[in-house]
Amino acid sequence: MFPIQTNSLPPNAEALRAALEQSLRRVVRPTGPMVTVEEKQYPDLAVIRVSLDGADAGEPPRPLPPVGAVEPALRVAHFEISGRPILVQQAKVKLSCTARDVWIGQGRDQDGRVLLLLQDATDGNVEASIALADLEALVLAGAKAEAAKHGVTVEDVRIELRSRSERALDVVVEVRAKKLFLNAAVRISGSVAIDEQLNARLSGLECAGEGTLGTLACGFIAPHLQRFNGREFSLMALPLGEVRLREVRIAADRELRVTAQFGRVA
Repeated sequence: MFPIQTNSLPPNAEALRAALEQSLRRVVRPTGPMVTVEEKQYPDLAVIRVSLDGADAGEPPRPLPPVGAVEPALRVAHFEISGRPILVQQAKVKLSCTARDVWIGQGRDQDGRVLLLLQDATDGNVEASIALADLEALVLAGAKAEAAKHGVTVEDVRIELRSRSERALDVVVEVRAKKLFLNAAVRISGSVAIDEQLNARLSGLECAGEGTLGTLACGFIAPHLQRFNGREFSLMALPLGEVRLREVRIAADRELRVTAQFGRVA
């Protein structure tokens, strides 16, 4: 969904483009203009194209559901979002979404501002991917920040991904760290499965440590892991609103890749 900072639907295509541009700039730092809107006869549009290529983004906010009813707003012949890549703490995350014959509804957030939501499409595709090296860099940055609070220096993170099925992976994360003159190696393992709304569920999380510091580290880490066992996390970085996904797939080799389709089934 796209929240826009107005209390009513923009009155024309240019006003819509400007509102979408302003909304996106609240959550990403772009390299240039992001939104293109081409109209037929407003609110009937030929194209909405959003380019996030090269944009710098923090952690994407989890979208909140609209308050009250969702009403018809726009029809778009061609809808496209491109992020090749988006930078998340300097890690390169690739995102893309294309759809044709799209219906977009308007809802309201709790403050009465307009939320634009994809409601239907003839067909569409969405894909997100990150190279394993970028995923390791992203995890390493987070681990360093957390470990520093406890006087621990994280030196290296290695991740192994193994497909279990079309929607599940086994994950092994090996962390090497030190505190003063003690070195530690910690191995965290578990599984992740995704559903048709790109929610990831973690399970089977375990920790094994080498050496005195590694054993102590696992004693500290294990209770935190249990808090995440069975929890769901949204992977939805794209504003797909009320659209239901199908044929969701997750795959891993030298990159982690999630793909899905949506729209009417022929």
